[in-house]
Amino acid sequence: METLLDQAEALLASNPEKPPRPDFPLPDGYEEGTPYRFMTLKDSRLKGRGWFASEDISAGTVLICAKPIVMVMDWEDPEDLTSFEEDNDDEAMSLENEASGLSKLNEILLLNLVRIIIREPSIWSQQLNELFPRTTKEIEALDIWVCKDDDVFLQFEGLKMNSTNENRYPKKKVVKDISKRLPLIVRYNVLSAETSPELMVHPSPEQGYAALSGTCLYHLPSFFNHDARPNASRYAVGDVMWVVANQDILAETEVCISYLEHEVLCEPAKVRNVMLNMDFTEEENNETAEDWNEEEEGPEMPVVDIDIQNELMNMDVMERLEAIESLMLQALGKVSPLIEKARMEGSNQMEESIDSTPWFECDAQNLRILKALTLDSLGRIMEESISIWKECVLFCETKLPPNDEALVVILVQAALCAFQQSQRQDEARQLAAQAVAVHSILFGGGIERFRRRYNREFQLALRPTYTASAAQDLLWPLKKELPTLEELNAGIFS
Repeated sequence: METLLDQAEALLASNPEKPPRPDFPLPDGYEEGTPYRFMTLKDSRLKGRGWFASEDISAGTVLICAKPIVMVMDWEDPEDLTSFEEDNDDEAMSLENEASGLSKLNEILLLNLVRIIIREPSIWSQQLNELFPRTTKEIEALDIWVCKDDDVFLQFEGLKMNSTNENRYPKKKVVKDISKRLPLIVRYNVLSAETSPELMVHPSPEQGYAALSGTCLYHLPSFFNHDARPNASRYAVGDVMWVVANQDILAETEVCISYLEHEVLCEPAKVRNVMLNMDFTEEENNETAEDWNEEEEGPEMPVVDIDIQNELMNMDVMERLEAIESLMLQALGKVSPLIEKARMEGSNQMEESIDSTPWFECDAQNLRILKALTLDSLGRIMEESISIWKECVLFCETKLPPNDEALVVILVQAALCAFQQSQRQDEARQLAAQAVAVHSILFGGGIERFRRRYNREFQLALRPTYTASAAQDLLWPLKKELPTLEELNAGIFS
């Protein structure tokens, strides 16, 4: 992985805004038969074909490491170059039509995929032909692809005609099958590929890896079905994707990933289904009537997105803290004391303007993170700051899948916060050790790989007295063997 990270940074150095599409090799030592050592492909009644554990699998086991059949970069999306301002009717229409259409990025991927099939027909017969939807029944249950871009449609039809004229290409019947199924295969099987997206430095054009993000279509990873409580997690470096068991998995259990961001998996199934917009719907897990009110009309997507976060971080510090407090009340479905006072005084106009519907739980989490970072930057109120970081850790431990990558970055920041307080050095080291232990389950490689992946993160000067080299050497020393997660949970720490 370290070699791939070096290659990723070399691509970014060559063009920080629009790097070439990565074409990285699989890591040394990886065997292509690895998936079949631990799993078998089976059909299930509820989810169709998927991966099932053929033996007991330990947390941290690499299940698949794969390169995509095709990839497009996020920066190739022409819609990113236009205004994002749409009225509400346009947004509603966009959501309504998404099931039958493809995003512009997916249409670009589709055209590239057809060109690949023309060059290498075996890509269709040996890989793509196996992917969902496979049967006539599955196809007929889905909305047909409606291309809304005349240029894309004409290119697609032209490529179909060219493929028919190729002597080495299969018969017209197969071309017809491809033209019907391929857009649906793209629609239901593409996955995002982001390098170290959990890092706080990730969105930074100068220090992050966001410019390497893209959309990919893989072969074997496409067979992982979705679950709101996934027992496997995926991550990527460039175009290479890993799928790793995030917990112990018993034999005969289906191995699933999440098609949604992990931070929204704690939301009710009704909300998740809107976000999924797929051919299936999720059942409720442990939600009860108290957890979810069908009459509530909350947001369909998280509110505190990257744009809101950037806007907050660009504010004056004290103004930012006030804004965060106000937004937190809204996120929790509460009202500010001033509004509550006006309501108690009988203001009908105020009563009508109050919206007490909570936002997503991750909205409150993002606001907590911003508040903790702001307090840290002031170099004071450290007790309040470390308390907030611990709340963030608790969210990751209770609301996200086990051993999640987001937990690692929060533990790192909590450790760095505690490190600034002389009376909390032991606590800082314990948080630091927990970060490495969780990181090693997902990414392997111990302390060395942890320090390599977090090298850019450590360079962020988020606290007035912070020194990157001192923090790394004292909290994450290379020569000292840190305890495992089991040892930390058992209270063994030195």
